[in-house]
Amino acid sequence: MLEAGADYASCSGYRLPRLEVATDFHFSAPLMAWLELTRACNLRCPHCFVEGGVARAGEMRTDRILALLDEWARMGVFSVILTGGEPTMHRNFLEIVRHAHSLGFVVGIATNGMPITERMLSTIPRDDVIISVSIDHLHGQGARKGLSDFEYAKGKLLMMKQAGFNTSIMTTTSSQNVHQLQDIIDWAIENDLSLRSVPFVEMGRGKLHGHLLNQSQDVEAAARFWMTEEEWERVRDPKLGLCAGKVFNFLLTMVYATRRCMSGRGIAYVNSNGDVYPCSTCSGNKVLCAGNVAWSDFAEIWEGKWDIRAITWDTFESTCKGCAVADRKYFCTGRCPGSSSVRHGRLDGCGSTDFQKASILRREELFKASINAEPAVPVHAPHTVSDPPVSA
Repeated sequence: MLEAGADYASCSGYRLPRLEVATDFHFSAPLMAWLELTRACNLRCPHCFVEGGVARAGEMRTDRILALLDEWARMGVFSVILTGGEPTMHRNFLEIVRHAHSLGFVVGIATNGMPITERMLSTIPRDDVIISVSIDHLHGQGARKGLSDFEYAKGKLLMMKQAGFNTSIMTTTSSQNVHQLQDIIDWAIENDLSLRSVPFVEMGRGKLHGHLLNQSQDVEAAARFWMTEEEWERVRDPKLGLCAGKVFNFLLTMVYATRRCMSGRGIAYVNSNGDVYPCSTCSGNKVLCAGNVAWSDFAEIWEGKWDIRAITWDTFESTCKGCAVADRKYFCTGRCPGSSSVRHGRLDGCGSTDFQKASILRREELFKASINAEPAVPVHAPHTVSDPPVSA
């Protein structure tokens, strides 16, 4: 009916009133698979969860990487993110990118931008490829040339855009850059570039730099930056076509709808020595590893028993009891086993900091004021230990 152009009212009678979701629900293949080509990096960023710098012992050979991409294509993986370290430092980076593209993946490249040249760009496919450059005011990319991180990375981004690539800014919000974020996104909007942000987490090298955690005094600036980010995403994303960011947003929708994390269900992270983790956070904190593709086929690992799939939002019921952001009208991502392991050394604790909780509340206030309405999406599901039904 939708394909034929029917309106919502005509279709509404066919909506499923309930959908039973098994506790161990997972897609038949990751929709988004992160592939760490190497841990080698030309920088030593204080917030790096990978602790990039020196290559891992026993990093996968190129032939194994290419074979893994072939396996993912057969399984039906949709999007592949090539990351590091600094992925462009892998000696066969271009071969890997071109092979991934030839298999039909939506490809993302996560880079600090420094090694990328016009010559390199001329050999990379452009359709269904997005290059994301980190700008955090924490990298030191431009130090050797006497430039700020922002000024140096801007030049690289504009070079990529000029070469015909979809480009994006990745930024990690921290106590050190919270008042510079608005300048970054204003420039992104001015130059028609995408932007995605994530909060600093004390893992990897970040364990040594706890001062980067945002504090309560950062809430207002961070919330207003987030509002601008959300508004810009709604304008910019429709222009992008297929891209990794849209896949990730779909997975966030699935998190809210099914009341469980999509890590290990719709996302996988393979580090450069072949270890398979549910996500980058679990990899950074070295928890919930399901196997290694040097010893097993990825499909065998993916279809095997994985402890993270026994964890749903109900696992956090006692943890979340009494918390202001546990209300259904908020989307708190703190019910996260990976983040809980970082903060508490266990899988069922609160994965959010006090700053993140306060930010959720302030964002909601700003959002309500922006649209002059209540944005909550009701999900009528009883609290059960397992298999909670949710609205369709």
